[in-house]
Amino acid sequence: MKAILLIIVLIFSFSETVTLSQQVKVSVTDFGYEPGSRKNVIPAVRKALEECKKHTSAVLFFPRGRYDFWQDLTSEYRHTNGIHLDGFKNLTLDGDSSEFIYHGNMQIIFVNRCENIRIMNFSVDWDHPFMYQGKYVNSTDNFIDIEFDKEQYPYVIENGRFHMTGEAWKAVPMGYFNLFDRDTKEILYKTFDGNNSDVFSGKAEELGRGIVRFHGKTNIKPPNGTYTTLMAGRYITTGIMTMESKDIYLKDITIYHALSHAFYGVRTENITMDNSSLKVNAKKGRVFSVVADASHFLNCRGLIKVINCAHEGAMDDFINVHGGFSLIESIENKHTAIISRDRGVGIEGEEVWFINPELCKRSTPVVIQSVERFVNQDNQRKVKVTFASPIPTGIKAGDFIENKTWTASLEVRNCRILKQNRARGILVTTPGKVIIENNYFKNAGTAILIEGDMNYWYESGAHTDLTIRNNVFDNCLTSGCSIGNMWQWGEAIISITPSHKPQNEKSEPFHKNIKIENNIFRTFDVPLVHARSVRGLTFKNNEIIRTYDFKPYLWQRSSFLFDGCREVMISGNKMDVDYTTRTIVMDHMSSQDVKAEGFKTVSVSGPTW
Repeated sequence: MKAILLIIVLIFSFSETVTLSQQVKVSVTDFGYEPGSRKNVIPAVRKALEECKKHTSAVLFFPRGRYDFWQDLTSEYRHTNGIHLDGFKNLTLDGDSSEFIYHGNMQIIFVNRCENIRIMNFSVDWDHPFMYQGKYVNSTDNFIDIEFDKEQYPYVIENGRFHMTGEAWKAVPMGYFNLFDRDTKEILYKTFDGNNSDVFSGKAEELGRGIVRFHGKTNIKPPNGTYTTLMAGRYITTGIMTMESKDIYLKDITIYHALSHAFYGVRTENITMDNSSLKVNAKKGRVFSVVADASHFLNCRGLIKVINCAHEGAMDDFINVHGGFSLIESIENKHTAIISRDRGVGIEGEEVWFINPELCKRSTPVVIQSVERFVNQDNQRKVKVTFASPIPTGIKAGDFIENKTWTASLEVRNCRILKQNRARGILVTTPGKVIIENNYFKNAGTAILIEGDMNYWYESGAHTDLTIRNNVFDNCLTSGCSIGNMWQWGEAIISITPSHKPQNEKSEPFHKNIKIENNIFRTFDVPLVHARSVRGLTFKNNEIIRTYDFKPYLWQRSSFLFDGCREVMISGNKMDVDYTTRTIVMDHMSSQDVKAEGFKTVSVSGPTW
């Protein structure tokens, strides 16, 4: 059997090598660019891409070196695309381990209407990032003193206000103002967002070169040496973005900085990320990498595969995969609806589900006949959608549409999800098959968050087959929920919190078939799972180890908290003798809904969160 597998691997590797060797190699340096010159490489890239398009299969090649991408300040557009791939097939972008350095408001790569694209072998950074970091050197009730490396993070104080200054941009501090431990560079224990945010927007004065005093009422006084991050914006410009494309392969990419999500896919079929990671630039002493999520995929389909990735310094989650709930504003007739919040309703020929938010049940799929986007008399964007068959009986204004055609499966394997990132680990809501295995979680918030949101972000995708196995969860939730506030970062190591709230013991759950098996949970606190509205939830053959690395403080004081779940099975788990709180709290459930070994069940009446 091993010999057969080896032959298969060799055949695959040989065929891949032959395919690449058949591609025409087009070097950016053939068009007059000298790596390391720090001149704008974009004109040479465009000429090279024109040459690539003449061939059925090509390699856009960057011989090893430094390549600088500069924003076009004369353009009417807010940002500039560093590399714009539009309508390509069978193209490989090979950076040959080069450095791509960006300047100003830039998108790293935009892939639009492409197929079979390989992007590989380079790193990305900005000489002047759109994030700053400073170090606390003093904090009182009425002011804080922050030390900046003024060479890396230049600033000016105008009219008593602190301004970050970059290449052709200037901004006042905004963002989450997260705090990082001076030694570990991890999110500081029991801290979340908004640390002294009002102070940073108040009066500022320079005490000495690089030391700035910010006046105002403080809400936290961290230890001296603690790092804080300041942002020039939240969702400025995505990094590597794919849209309306198919079969995208991202390999051996290191991103030190990007201006929003590092990797972002919309309506893309089949995406693989292999050793495509975010890193803090240690040589520059940074604690941050990108401004938003490490990776985010909206309304995609096929398989999203994330393997061998390790992200550091992201200002939001490791990955978020979901569809979108589009809000119905009105029903015009039995075939036509007006949409006021379009989260990817779709186009002609695609299938959608209608969903009542109270019951959260999908209708029989309906095919879109036509879509018309318009702006109403109040200058609001709306969408008029006509369907090939009648809208299901009972659907009304306030209900939702979910695109069925664009739903993805997800595999996340051999990844490291670390506490150097803000917020949570893996967020996923999709009806496609999901496998999360052989990963190492050591993050500040909940490790895995499963939602289904009809009241804030409108992220859709009720699960039908999710497996979480053979992972290590190591002291997660050091910034979890202490009071149950949604802006804190999670109730338990695994949190399942769709907005659908069961009303009684007969309410049909939103999610189905979630298996949590053969994992190791090293935890300083009690909560393992917090789950609402799941049918078929299994927690089996896991190992729970109590640690003493941090003091317990989370608001959930039970191992499991279930609301409106059915067919719950807890069995075969191995528990440390020091993990003594072994309780299950449940609501809107009967005793028949849970079968548990090694845990005591407690029923409650009324809201539990």
